[in-house]
Amino acid sequence: MPIRESDLDRLVKTSSMLMPVWGLSFVLGLYSLIPVFKEYSSYDTFADFPSDIFSVLGLVLSLILVFRTNRAYDRWWEARTLWGKQVNVSRNVAIKCRSFANLDDRERTLLHRWIAGFAFALKDHLRRGAVLKELPGWSDSDSSPEHVPSWLSGEIYRSLKDWEREGRISPQELLAIDTDLHEFLNVCGGCERIRNTLIAGSYRSYAIKCLILYFLTLPWGLVQDLQWLTVPVTMILTYIMFGLESIADAVEEPFGDDLDDLNLEELCRTIDRTTAEVLSVPAISQAET
Repeated sequence: MPIRESDLDRLVKTSSMLMPVWGLSFVLGLYSLIPVFKEYSSYDTFADFPSDIFSVLGLVLSLILVFRTNRAYDRWWEARTLWGKQVNVSRNVAIKCRSFANLDDRERTLLHRWIAGFAFALKDHLRRGAVLKELPGWSDSDSSPEHVPSWLSGEIYRSLKDWEREGRISPQELLAIDTDLHEFLNVCGGCERIRNTLIAGSYRSYAIKCLILYFLTLPWGLVQDLQWLTVPVTMILTYIMFGLESIADAVEEPFGDDLDDLNLEELCRTIDRTTAEVLSVPAISQAET
């Protein structure tokens, strides 16, 4: 099977992301020369460790890293699930509002701005903080709410209440729309929880300390059996195990713009494009360009 260009691009970017790990592997490779030289000197019996000990320690350390990696990936997957829900509920709100209420062109345009704007606002809110005027389609707004996603959700609810008061939608239809609309802020709250609640710092620090202690002692146990091969074996094991820790650290925060983070820009454009199609209005991201 031929390698696609995107696969090669990802390989290059991943390699650059793991450059610090390569550097650490090189440093520990140089460090492992000390027990190698010792083995060929008159101090060959000094500081010898039974290699069997490192098999047990490696197993324990692997369990620690597996737990760390799994917890980090669980956070990434939960974030992706929440944004997948946001895509679905955005479409549902647009479809229900258009089906239940007889919306004119202006109302359909406003509704789309609120729904798509919520997605773009949530993206910015999870990164650097959302400013209403900086969102696509909202550069002419005079409002400056502190929590932009909540404000946009509130505007949709205000319009729904007006439509109900005017008799354009029934209480049952309002309830049907609310079934999806209230998920907007549920998604927002779930994403905020992921962003603000990292894996306990003490556990992360403990995993790093265990890795460092393990690799500071490992060459002294390998050298009796591997001799000069201790150097490349130490470097390879360092890259593998510290690489897992580095990847877990990157995946743990999924809302940035790094290689392994969620592609929030594309998810926002999907919401914008599909809700615009439902409401028969132009997409606001296209209008900005």
